[in-house]
Amino acid sequence: MQRVVKSPYALRQVLVCTNLRDPSTGKPSCGMNGGVAFREHLKKAVKERGLKGQVMITGTSCMDFCPAQGCVVAFYPENEWRIVDPTPEEEEAVLQRAIRGPEEG
Repeated sequence: MQRVVKSPYALRQVLVCTNLRDPSTGKPSCGMNGGVAFREHLKKAVKERGLKGQVMITGTSCMDFCPAQGCVVAFYPENEWRIVDPTPEEEEAVLQRAIRGPEEG
């Protein structure tokens, strides 16, 4: 039996594609474009800022949108997707977006 439950996260969930595709396929993958490290940096920043329990950072397999550069990040519950370069500046922008929401960030 299924039940609908309220999310324990007060703000939102941030999904980061960390898919690692075999380079011989010739198709890009977010994990190879820095997605794996980006997710880890975000998780660490959430913990350091005392946001654990408010913002959930989740790594995903392929989200079927494979940019040549950067990685895919999605914000829920808004279902807003972005392609980001895995840099400290983008990390800060993603965190601020997760904290403030779509109308401000």
